[in-house]
Amino acid sequence: MSVAIFLKIIFICIGAVIMLVSFRLLALRKLTINLAIMWEFIGIALILVGAIPFFSSWCTLVSEGTAVVILIMVVAIVWIGYHLSILLSSIVMKNQELAMQVSLLNQENERMLNELAALTNKSRQEL
Repeated sequence: MSVAIFLKIIFICIGAVIMLVSFRLLALRKLTINLAIMWEFIGIALILVGAIPFFSSWCTLVSEGTAVVILIMVVAIVWIGYHLSILLSSIVMKNQELAMQVSLLNQENERMLNELAALTNKSRQEL
């Protein structure tokens, strides 16, 4: 098997794995929808690079050693990208939860001010 065919098959496999992992992380609510869509596009792009000869013509110019380095770099970049995406998604979800809690606290504060104003017969500005 030539290096070009091997690289094409590996790119298709990596793209499919990226798409499956992104969907799984989205289902487990560890990834936000916008980051999951971004990863799905990256997976589709890798599948297209491996499947369409126009995009993978550069694979014939790569030697075995270079192919190994390219694969290690792609796997490392994808691994680091997933970890950063999961951390970013976690921060975004916590931020949304905190915003909802602050909103609920503001509503409760408004209700308490209205009740206090009614009990003391003072306006809310005087309190």
